[in-house]
Amino acid sequence: MSSAKIYDLVIIGSGPGGHVAALYASRHKLSVCVIEKELTGGTCLNKGCIPTKALLQSASILSKIKNSKEFGIEVNDFKVDFSAVVSRKDIIVSRLRAGIEALLKANHIDLIKGAARLKAGGAVTVNGQDINARSIIIAVGSRPFGLPGIKMDEIDICSSDGVLNFKELPGSIAIVGGGVIGCEFASLFNSLGSKVFIVELMDRILPTQSREVSKKMELLLKKRGVDIYTSTKLGSVVKDGGVKLELAGGQTIAAQKALISVGRSPNTGELGLEETGVGLEKGKILVDKGLRTSVKNIYAIGDCVSGPLLAHKASYDGIVAVDNILGVPREADYSNIPNCVWTDPEVASVGLTEEEAKAKYPDARSVKFSYLASGKAAVIGKTEGFIKLIGDTSGKILGIEIFGEEACDLIGEGVLARDKGVSIKDLGRVVHGHPTLSEIYQGAAEAWC
Repeated sequence: MSSAKIYDLVIIGSGPGGHVAALYASRHKLSVCVIEKELTGGTCLNKGCIPTKALLQSASILSKIKNSKEFGIEVNDFKVDFSAVVSRKDIIVSRLRAGIEALLKANHIDLIKGAARLKAGGAVTVNGQDINARSIIIAVGSRPFGLPGIKMDEIDICSSDGVLNFKELPGSIAIVGGGVIGCEFASLFNSLGSKVFIVELMDRILPTQSREVSKKMELLLKKRGVDIYTSTKLGSVVKDGGVKLELAGGQTIAAQKALISVGRSPNTGELGLEETGVGLEKGKILVDKGLRTSVKNIYAIGDCVSGPLLAHKASYDGIVAVDNILGVPREADYSNIPNCVWTDPEVASVGLTEEEAKAKYPDARSVKFSYLASGKAAVIGKTEGFIKLIGDTSGKILGIEIFGEEACDLIGEGVLARDKGVSIKDLGRVVHGHPTLSEIYQGAAEAWC
């Protein structure tokens, strides 16, 4: 590869923001280079969305086996082969990684492995070579951060990265942080048979969801044997033939492993941003509504800028940034980005929660439709849950929340409805197949009118 070549676009990072932006740009006739210092696919594919969901799928299969008698089928002498569960996860990740690399190659996108640093004047240095670019997109993602005074060895005291490297199922695990990541891993390990503890500083788990959903999830997890400590500050975590957690109230938790899942930090520290004049605030790159940084030809997307830390948000950012590079003005709008929580049951939402809507719109109201009233939910034995539609007096959809089976897939219809300005009344007139879980939309909308 000649160092004299000037790419239309150089992208730093190959995660769901970077590689989606690269493919989109290439299909619009831009010459593109992607630089990746670790594994192709970024956090989502290698340390986040895909491996965790692969493990959760195994847990889902186990749950079906345990409850098969309800369907007239008795299964005896089954066992969990955790090494096989992990192996399946690794195979899925490996195949998808190879798939992304094949897509990049098929679209004539150069992939360079190495750590990138930005230079003034539109160049990126990698492996001692300058890569020249007319435009640059920074898509470096984020990493887990820990707590002061607690050292994560990624063996006994782990971040979400280390947990994915377990070779044996822990007999017990203490999870510090009851947000999305913490609750997903709690659901996973509880389903597989581990004793699970959750320690959460706030007054409820899943604090980004409505209080109703938080409470229902807490009650379900407790019913399944998970010990949950809310409004509880962690004092210390030490290794003691396993791990021992000292809580601020004087309580002690002993477990085999600990997971610290209290947030993530952007991976912006080693890019040389100070040499380019790109603005930063608390490690995040400052961008305008078009995702352009303070340097005209440099854009930033995904977890390293403001907004929700979600893979699909990063992909959306990537397309918005490329459109602006192509001269098609666009502004990023995160008001219709769905949230998905892969617990059992799943939780998904878009727009405002009921509390947020009523605080902003005094005339806002909501309507619920229970999974108990769904024929499909009864057939598959998943009647726990509901859909909630939140709207104003005109029927404009302010928010949607689903707690139940396949919520993360079902929320897509709600996202489309909000995006296209479909009212709750309009939604009630849409014919859904029967029996399907999607009929919950129609049932809730009809109840609204």
